Amino acid sequence: MKNVMKWMLTLLFATATLGAAQAQSKVEQDLDELRAWMQRRSGQADSTLRKEWPSVKQEFKSLTSGLNRNTQSLSEESRAEYNDIKQRYESWEERNESTAVDLEGKELERWERELTGTTNINRIKPAKMRDAYARLLEKTRGQRRNWSLRDWEYADFVLGELNSRKAEVLHQLSNGDKIKIAALQVEFASLKRSREAKDAYEHMIESKR
Repeated sequence: MKNVMKWMLTLLFATATLGAAQAQSKVEQDLDELRAWMQRRSGQADSTLRKEWPSVKQEFKSLTSGLNRNTQSLSEESRAEYNDIKQRYESWEERNESTAVDLEGKELERWERELTGTTNINRIKPAKMRDAYARLLEKTRGQRRNWSLRDWEYADFVLGELNSRKAEVLHQLSNGDKIKIAALQVEFASLKRSREAKDAYEHMIESKR
């Protein structure tokens, strides 16, 4: 009888241990998925996040529901990482819900056509992605000095649409196209920062008068 009781207790302990291990494995897997999602979203332009914000919120809620219920199952290091991800998301949320960009549909179509040659950016073929980026940068270089801040918002939004399409067809792009597109993305960001710095300087001079 004692042997039977001992065997049952051992079985119960083993079952409980296995259940705890499986729960921990599942919650760590959830964190892995959230981490991958965060990395993917972090690589997108702010304009893309603004455009897709309702979907971003829903995705985050879905990815964190299990983590919120089982945070205690995470290791100390994983809990710290999860808290860091939540803080980064909260920063996104504050920025995107307080400064939503209201772009006019017809005007946006005009900018899409002007900068990329099409209003169907989500259908650009992989072989044409490099040309689309090159056209956008050519237009930006030539017209940026005459652009208002509102114009830059439209241009940045169109770039975000291009970036989203690029992410969809990335595996179909040649290494040469990937390198060239990355260089063009960096150039656009540099031109935009130059404009922002110029505006900040002019504002400072104006405020001192």
